[in-house]
Amino acid sequence: MREPRRRVALLGATLVAGSLALTACGNSGGVGGATAASQAASSNGPVTLNYETWFPDGATLQPAIDAFQKANPNIKINLRILKSQDFQKQLPLQLQGGEALDVVGFQVSAMTKNVKDQLRPVDEYADKLDGDYKTSVVSSMLDQTKLMAGDGKLYGLPMGAVSSPFLFYNNEILAKAGITAPPTTIKELAEQVAKIKATQPEVTTPVAMAGDGWWQEEMYFGFAEQKSPGLSQSIINGTASWDSPEVVNGLKAFKELIGSGAMDTSVLSLKYDDASALFNSGKAAFYFNGSWAGSVMTPSYQATNKMTAKDYGAVPAPLSSQGGSPSVRALAEGGLGIPKSSTHVAEAAKFISYMVYGAGVDQWNASLQYNPDSKVGWTPSGAVLATPTAQQGFKAMGEVSAKASSIRDDQQDFLANVSGPTFLKVLRGEQTPEEAAKYLQQEWTSGRYPHNTLTK
Repeated sequence: MREPRRRVALLGATLVAGSLALTACGNSGGVGGATAASQAASSNGPVTLNYETWFPDGATLQPAIDAFQKANPNIKINLRILKSQDFQKQLPLQLQGGEALDVVGFQVSAMTKNVKDQLRPVDEYADKLDGDYKTSVVSSMLDQTKLMAGDGKLYGLPMGAVSSPFLFYNNEILAKAGITAPPTTIKELAEQVAKIKATQPEVTTPVAMAGDGWWQEEMYFGFAEQKSPGLSQSIINGTASWDSPEVVNGLKAFKELIGSGAMDTSVLSLKYDDASALFNSGKAAFYFNGSWAGSVMTPSYQATNKMTAKDYGAVPAPLSSQGGSPSVRALAEGGLGIPKSSTHVAEAAKFISYMVYGAGVDQWNASLQYNPDSKVGWTPSGAVLATPTAQQGFKAMGEVSAKASSIRDDQQDFLANVSGPTFLKVLRGEQTPEEAAKYLQQEWTSGRYPHNTLTK
């Protein structure tokens, strides 16, 4: 996954305590090496499927795997989870080396083109899937997964979608400050921050946000596309430029977070895990994050992370003074595919059906790390969303994600070296929006950062 997708692994690790980074149920061996566990005991005996992914984490996936194995006693799942940055590098090598893997997760936007030649097209095993995947999986997510392959073919089924940015909030802190509804504008956010500071000095960082460069681009387009829907995609496709007035206005809108007093520049020094810890501990009332952070609204996440507050919600990023409509970028993610090297295609297809649009969804997505989910009509149970605040938050996230203004696809090299650092300079007042836009366009057209076009 390119750096913007790395966030999902980091976030998933933060979202479920105790299941950080490397969680394994078995060993898949080194790159290019098959393992004994991958072999069926006999033609009629139990089959072991080697399943390797980066997200969701093991604690999230294991309940679904346990339930699948109970329902299918002749199929055992050997799960291995890698850190995102390791997974990006290792999986292509494993597949090229013919390692015995039967089901692999892949980051739809960042990895599809790198691994598709070693994956079986879905059409090759569609008859082995349970039911009709075309009517069971949200069509837009299937279309996006095909789009990322570049050849119009489908090489896996997406588990769900990720979208950003959203503003998560601790409703108990808001209520204590006399606030009855979350903010819809930056101006309201600043006013609510002032009330919280006046009533609760223990809330040391009213608005938390990761200062990492990749997150700044997520935030930037969230604000820029309130007035200029599709701007991100238009830039990538070459129908808009970085030095356009729309980009400049977007930078000004984003910077209002600082200028309004809603957020202090000190927040820009926070790493992702630090920002999460502030919110989880009650030292922040608001937290900008992506849809994958929806776990914070669930009782299970709150109990696991020993959070004292129990009432959390989410809304789209508040509107700037320029007006417009709430906006997020979204993309299908968490593709599950079958490597060409697998000798257990029927069993792997059965497992993928179960995880993507079968009974497994109720198990693994109880953590709400994907919203919306790829299963047509899926909604979490009341036990997953125990408060009206959480229920409304989940609904709001789904509604705005369904109307995403751009495909969530960042250009990794450009993001790491140019756009992310530039957005931070604008927020810190080290560069004007106009200067930043001119620099961004200059670097975009320099030839140093190749970029692929997309068609929505």
